[in-house]
Amino acid sequence: MTDLLRSWIGGALPDWLIVLIAYLLVTIIVLFYAVGNFIMMVWAERRVVARMQDRLGPNRVGPAGLLQPIADAVKMFTKEDIVPRSADHWVHLLAPIVSLAPVAMMLAVIPWGRGWEPIDLHVALLYIVAVSAVSGVGLMMAGWGSNNKFALLGAMRAVAQLVSYEIPAVTALLTVVILAGGMSLLELPYMQAGVPIMGATILCGDPEAACSPLWYSTITSFPGSPNEPVQALDLGLGWWVFTPVGFLGFLVFFIAALAEGERTPFDIPEADSEIVAGYMTEYSGMKFATFYIAQYILNFALSALAATAFLGGWQGPGVAALANMGGPWVHVAAALSAFYLLAKIWVLFFVMIWLRGAFPRLRVDQLMDFAWKLLLPLALVNIVSASLMVGLTQWTSAQWSGLISLDGFAAWQRQLIAVLVTAIINIAAAYWILSINQRPTQEEWIEEELAIAP
Repeated sequence: MTDLLRSWIGGALPDWLIVLIAYLLVTIIVLFYAVGNFIMMVWAERRVVARMQDRLGPNRVGPAGLLQPIADAVKMFTKEDIVPRSADHWVHLLAPIVSLAPVAMMLAVIPWGRGWEPIDLHVALLYIVAVSAVSGVGLMMAGWGSNNKFALLGAMRAVAQLVSYEIPAVTALLTVVILAGGMSLLELPYMQAGVPIMGATILCGDPEAACSPLWYSTITSFPGSPNEPVQALDLGLGWWVFTPVGFLGFLVFFIAALAEGERTPFDIPEADSEIVAGYMTEYSGMKFATFYIAQYILNFALSALAATAFLGGWQGPGVAALANMGGPWVHVAAALSAFYLLAKIWVLFFVMIWLRGAFPRLRVDQLMDFAWKLLLPLALVNIVSASLMVGLTQWTSAQWSGLISLDGFAAWQRQLIAVLVTAIINIAAAYWILSINQRPTQEEWIEEELAIAP
């Protein structure tokens, strides 16, 4: 954006002002993009859940109810702001802002397309983890500042849930850090080029010849490469989710994202049948709408992060081929890549809606047991698998201290060995962890009770 403004404005404005205007424009574009998706997500969820439950959903305001979110927004703007007399007014006021601001800040480091990155932060994953944790403070402020027992209980549930599920989520993201060798989100889509399972390890048959740019791309870094430019088969489908390490990491992270976004079956912080509306009980009007917006934008950001880290981000068929053609086709490739990322985000959001219509709400003890007894052990095992995958694909015999020698194997052979080894480890670990957490049968439960009884 800065270079584009420089080419348009030239020397009419000082450089520092051009940079400031560029960042302001990028911020406005990203925020409007997120809010536009929020409006469509609300409409889509109401329509899809209605279809699952054999009812109509919004269908009066606009064609197919498309203008219903706009009508709801107008209602929220005009609704009276009611604050309890005994509430802490400043804490009650600031809580929605503290919840929304960190979520909006997460959008700054997401690569939205090929060449469409708001900012390249070398510690982007650490930044997202740190910023997302601040929103929990806003939820606790809402419960405490409302001076309402239901609101406080909902806030305590929310904070306990966020803290518990952030640990497996961060541990799952550590596998991405190990595979990528860094925490920059900008590099992740480029590292997931190639073909499923094998990634970018299938090289051009004749290194001296120029292979077809429609099928081969110049890759500077992939598992097993010495960071030298090579021509590799690139269909834009070398996503890490197709490997055992990436699949288990994605599964753990997406489940933890459901809990952090308070999606069913992890919606106990605002369980209407138990605690009215949780930490939002004493909120109305635009304050309530701010919490609502923060929740949906958080789900949008977490889906974008899951897609970028495990599903190739903006990678997809045709992006590399269009970019290799050069000229105006580079901009077409950027638009296609942005469409791919948005499609992946919406697929993940549809899964969230699907789970809402299919599963009941968990109990608090079930929710905590699931995080600490199942997700966290699986994520820890996956870190070991990710380390082995990096060792099998990138280490030399000297780094293995003479234990094994893989130097004579081709890149695709080392990749295949790593996939098989990590698949065996992850499947065995998942089977063992599930077996030790299996609920006892009625006969076993009776035997345990009889053994405990005096």
